[in-house]
Amino acid sequence: MLNIDWDYLIVLDACRCDVFRHVYRKFFPSAIKFRCITSLGSSTMEFIEKSINSINIDKEKDVIFVNSNPMIDHVLGVRFKKIFYKYISVWKNYWDKEMQTVRPEDMYYVTLKTYIKNPVKRMIIWFLQPHYPFIDRKFNHINALNREFMSKALRYDIHKNNLLTLIKIAKNLFRKRCLYAGIPDKICEYMRQNFSEVLRAYMVNLFLVLHYVKKLTEILLGKIVVTSDHGEAFGEPLSRLLPLPVYGHPSRIRIPSLTQVPYLEIKNTISRDESIRKAIRELSLLALFRVRSGDLT
Repeated sequence: MLNIDWDYLIVLDACRCDVFRHVYRKFFPSAIKFRCITSLGSSTMEFIEKSINSINIDKEKDVIFVNSNPMIDHVLGVRFKKIFYKYISVWKNYWDKEMQTVRPEDMYYVTLKTYIKNPVKRMIIWFLQPHYPFIDRKFNHINALNREFMSKALRYDIHKNNLLTLIKIAKNLFRKRCLYAGIPDKICEYMRQNFSEVLRAYMVNLFLVLHYVKKLTEILLGKIVVTSDHGEAFGEPLSRLLPLPVYGHPSRIRIPSLTQVPYLEIKNTISRDESIRKAIRELSLLALFRVRSGDLT
C-alpha cells in the first residue's frame, strides 16, 4: 500500500471492505475509483511489519506520518525517524482516557495543523476508527465490558515472550471455542448474543470517521487514497474444515473479512492557494470551538 501512487493516504483502522462498499457513496459521490484489495496482513502489526519491509525508503523521505494508533510506534520503534520526513504520534497528546481511543475530530485537527505547516509534503493519515471502542455514547454499555483493553496498547511490549502468547491463544481456543484478537474477550461473548448491535456500533464508528475523512478530501490537494490495514471479523468461520468462529482481527488469518479492505481513490483539483485557505479557515473555526469548550491543546 505504501508503494502505490498517492499524495495523501488515509487509513481507517480495521475497516471491512464489504461494509465500506455499502456506505462510501454517501460521503464520496465523486470518487473516481473503488475496489476491494487484499491487505498484507490481518492485524495492524502484521500489516506494518510487511509494509515497512517492502517500501522504498528514499521515496518515503518526503512523507509525514500522522498516526493515532500506538501499536504502530511499538512496531516501528526508532525506525520511523529513518523512514519518514516526520512522524507524529497523535495518541501521545490526544488519547481520550475515558473512551480509550483517539477521537476522529482530534486526528482531523492535527492533520490540518500539519498540512498548513507542510503543504507540499505527502502524508499518511491513520485514523483509529472504525476499530473498537465505539465512540458513540449510546454504545457505552458495550465498551464498559472492558474499558482497560485499549489502554494496554499504550504499554504493549513487542519483545514479550511469543511462547506465552501462543499458550494464551491455545487456552482461549480450548475454553471459548473461538479465535479472537484486537477486541476484548467479553466483547466476543457479547457479540455471539448481540451480533446486530455490535455490527451497528461498528458502522456508527465508520460513519463518524468518514465525516472527517470527507472534510479532508475537500481540503487536501491531489490524489487521495482511502484504505485500511485490515478488516474485522464478526464470527466468520476460520475455514470449511475448521469452522471455528473468528472475532476481531488475529494476525495471519487469511479470511475475506480480515484481508479484504477498501481502496477508494479521490481527486481534488482545487488550487494550492484555495486548499490552504480552506485549511486555515477550518482550523480557525476548530481552534475557536476548542477555546470555548476549554480544550486548549
